[in-house]
Amino acid sequence: MRVPWPAASMTAVRVGLRSSRLCLIVAALLAATGCGGARAVPVARVTSSPSAQAGSPASASASPSPASPTAAPASPSSSPSADAGVSCQGGATTGPMVLVKGWYAEPGMLYDVSDAVHPRLLCKIPDTSAHLFTADTFEYLKPVSATETDVMLHSLGSGNESVAGKFPFNASYGAWRTDLSLMSYAVPANGDMQVWLYAQQRDSLLFTYPIPQVGCICRFGVASPVLAISPDGQYVDAGPGIGAQTLSVYRVADRVRVATLTSSAPFWDRVGHRLFVAGASSNAASWTPEGGLVPLAGATEWPYLPNVSPDGAEIAYTAYSDPGVDEPRVYFYDVKSATTRIAINKMRTQGIFVKDGWAWYLQEATCDPATCTGPVSTLPTGNVFAMQLSTGTELPVVFAAGANPVLQSGGTDFASFAPGEFWPSS
Repeated sequence: MRVPWPAASMTAVRVGLRSSRLCLIVAALLAATGCGGARAVPVARVTSSPSAQAGSPASASASPSPASPTAAPASPSSSPSADAGVSCQGGATTGPMVLVKGWYAEPGMLYDVSDAVHPRLLCKIPDTSAHLFTADTFEYLKPVSATETDVMLHSLGSGNESVAGKFPFNASYGAWRTDLSLMSYAVPANGDMQVWLYAQQRDSLLFTYPIPQVGCICRFGVASPVLAISPDGQYVDAGPGIGAQTLSVYRVADRVRVATLTSSAPFWDRVGHRLFVAGASSNAASWTPEGGLVPLAGATEWPYLPNVSPDGAEIAYTAYSDPGVDEPRVYFYDVKSATTRIAINKMRTQGIFVKDGWAWYLQEATCDPATCTGPVSTLPTGNVFAMQLSTGTELPVVFAAGANPVLQSGGTDFASFAPGEFWPSS
């Protein structure tokens, strides 16, 4: 559900990072950038709730090609981009998989997590959005012209690719149903962000919001825009995900806005259309069109990277252990019992689920002021740990050379480590 701001706006963000209690306010940090050149500017990397699961409506077919929209207004498009550069090396797998999706322009990384502490890297998927489709395939976007985007179907076993379908617009980043019946995407325009919806074979502008002109350089970076589709395909949520800006929820059937919420970290439940509303300014709540906004019993703030387990039973998030101490911890909230527990009483961050019963998170260490850039209190060491949730056992994750998602840019990069998608999803 997290999407990157225009790439040029991120230059200053990926350096100085710390708790939001010690933020730097930077004027004009998030000014919009134009689209041009050979590649589309990455503006809408999206991690929607996976819809390609056994028995779900979205898994009906890999091959339909939507017809051109009727009476659709001309939507703004980036310049056509080149091949996404998808690189796969792991071959076929019969075990569970997780697609770890980075922030901003970081690549997605697909792993076989049959053994959660010895994962096998299957693919790197840079500069585009991707969704898991079956136990052997995934889809990704490949713009081919100003008015056409191919949805590529990649087979892990054979390595073969085919065109599963086409969208009648240019988009490298977006949230879509894998049957290609529905997609939402965003493009910058004159300092604003436009959110578009393709449904019922019609492409139309949902709404426009201003790209914020101030931002917070924190340990977890400036919050990215939000754009996601509910698992049942009935609703879309979108917004800037920063400051006091609001989140809009639209009903797909008639493109009507049904809710305006305040949240910097919203995410959909695994089924249906319950939206968890989280952030650093208020206790977590949930929203449904039937019941409205309801506080979650036993929940506190979920300030950083909250995400839900494959079975929907638990929420992982990062927070600080004490208001006066800059020591981050990973926590788990049990949805059924409405209780919260700490993963381990050590500096850990960015807890993400990777399959049923298992989560990964980063080891954190105090940052040396003499070597750190900006007012940083802690940074990841590059080590990833796994926790078996049923026993509370923590183990180091052992990656093959070049497969650690945190060590992809010549140094430790937390932006490559964020919630993604699963196969199977529960």
